[in-house]
Amino acid sequence: MKNFQIQFLISILLSFSIISSSILFPNSLAQEDTQIPSWITNVSGWWADDLISEKEFLAAIEYLINNNIISLATMPCGTFGTSSTESVPSWVKNAAGWWANDEIDDDTFINALTYLIKEQIISVDNKKIIGNAPIEDVYFSPAWVLDKSKLIFAESGLFEAYGIEGGCFVHPETGNLTWTAILLGLDPNKVELYNEISVWNTPQKAAVVYPSFTSSAYAEPGFYTYYRGECDDCTTTKLVPSSLTYNTSGIGHQALTLLGYTPLNDIEIDKNPDILKQFDKIIMLHNEYVTRTMFDAITNHPNVIYLYPNALYAEIEVDYVEQTMTLIRGHNYPEDKIKNGFDWEFDNTHPAEYDSKCETMQIYKITNGWMTNCYPENVFLKYSQAFELLKTIKDL
Repeated sequence: MKNFQIQFLISILLSFSIISSSILFPNSLAQEDTQIPSWITNVSGWWADDLISEKEFLAAIEYLINNNIISLATMPCGTFGTSSTESVPSWVKNAAGWWANDEIDDDTFINALTYLIKEQIISVDNKKIIGNAPIEDVYFSPAWVLDKSKLIFAESGLFEAYGIEGGCFVHPETGNLTWTAILLGLDPNKVELYNEISVWNTPQKAAVVYPSFTSSAYAEPGFYTYYRGECDDCTTTKLVPSSLTYNTSGIGHQALTLLGYTPLNDIEIDKNPDILKQFDKIIMLHNEYVTRTMFDAITNHPNVIYLYPNALYAEIEVDYVEQTMTLIRGHNYPEDKIKNGFDWEFDNTHPAEYDSKCETMQIYKITNGWMTNCYPENVFLKYSQAFELLKTIKDL
């Protein structure tokens, strides 16, 4: 019976390993020449035999992560487990014991642990996971005011990436805790790379436009409360402070401002559309909701990079006295047949807006600039893919 259990569990672990190596963790397999300290093996065996606590086994896993034996592309958000008292499923004990007894090889066990952590089946306290660069040496975007004491290391790609302690939400599709916002910083060890993709020392004048109005549109109650049929008068909503969420392309905005692109926002352009004439290049993000003034100013600029699909999609009006904005046209309003509120011929919302993996990302030419065929927010968390995109943006 035991042999059957071993083979069954090995098949599961191998499946996890294959998935993690080919899809989830392209650069994170344990290296063949990496030596796992003998005390880790001992701890696993002792935990399997109930001689030590789960907490001590988790400390061993944290050691493996901090020493890149377990290499994660992203640290899960928060500290959580399968129940209030269990951070590691009990069946993992059997695997730990068999690994300690050489019945499962190192690569299989380590890759399986990697997958289980990524999928939040095993819970790790991410406040104990160290980053690749000391937090005091990391340069953060000047566009955001940060409390470094609240930052938790989340990921290292082209940029250092951090989550805000406690800043998590339950993802409606996966049920997992997910970072609400990720904060990017420059790794001082990668300055030479940044010099190749930044506009710090170039004569070009380039700006990136933060989608302030779209940030307000996604706040609740607001336009999306109306779209769901939960509020009849929510086509007018309050202007809210800017946020770093996925919908507001906060990661892309941080990456570009860190590299020297001048930050603008919707409100500045709406109040003074001629401001765009100061710049050789304008980068639009997920600026889904804009005024007619903005639309005209942007589409008349000769060199705009529409970096995110769904830009210039719905027309709004803004009342700066009352600090509100009102949906005028678009997004199936006021008639269901109305999609793009400006009837813009270059609208690229569908299906590009829903491709967040960007595995076949392309940048193509339109009349007054360039467009992409996917939603690149998570691209900026990668290494080579982010470098290639940012180099292309600089050169356009």
